[in-house]
Amino acid sequence: MTTELAIKADQTTWSPIQKAGLRQIGLTDATEGDLALFFHYAQKTGLDPFSRQIYMIGRWSKDGTKYTIQSSIDGLRIIAQRSGEYAGQTPPMWCGADGVWTDVWLADTPPVAAKVGVYRQGFAEALVAVARLDSYMPKTKDGKPSGMWGTMPDVMLAKVAESLALRKAFPNDLSGIYTTEEMEQADAKQPPVVAKTALTVEQLLEVAEKITEAISREALLEIWNTYADHIDQVWENTFGVDVSLRQLITVRAQDIQAGA
Repeated sequence: MTTELAIKADQTTWSPIQKAGLRQIGLTDATEGDLALFFHYAQKTGLDPFSRQIYMIGRWSKDGTKYTIQSSIDGLRIIAQRSGEYAGQTPPMWCGADGVWTDVWLADTPPVAAKVGVYRQGFAEALVAVARLDSYMPKTKDGKPSGMWGTMPDVMLAKVAESLALRKAFPNDLSGIYTTEEMEQADAKQPPVVAKTALTVEQLLEVAEKITEAISREALLEIWNTYADHIDQVWENTFGVDVSLRQLITVRAQDIQAGA
């Protein structure tokens, strides 16, 4: 990471160069409040947002784009270790529907649950967390496990259990920070964004006009659901700038919230 992008201990907000870097990694629609919160977590944890050790993911809802602070499991481990009170953890264990725990999962079917315990100095026992498969496994439209959950569900579920245990052991350090594995089910519920058949520029302009005329978040959500297959289709506006329906809806939602 370059010196210009490094977060200094005496900083109180993002510098112009850092803001430019955040736009480069995709935070083009985040509000100043969202960015301020992200700065707080990045500085507090010491994780580098420009190396993707910690990042902010936006998800659409009827109330507008909601951002979640996320990190990799390695990021959570780093924070715990830096506390000086991390004392290791138990090996992960899994169980099936029979509730019998085992330290290795050899069945062809996914485990029903996984558990991990984290030791912290000053505590007599490990702080144990249990993650259920049904609560975290993302699924495709066909109801099948999505992504890595289909090939190594035991590993993915163990990561979730470890994330829960680390947050349980270090609530002051990790509260509000979630791992990708914990949030994948939420991502799977998002509206589809891959266009099946591209809209023409004329059609996109008609949708853009509807977005501009929308006066409520409910109206924007209806537009989003109607054109979900084209939400990330990009075209060039009259100013020569590439835009998408997602960007227009997000900006309009912010205007409505501000009373525009």
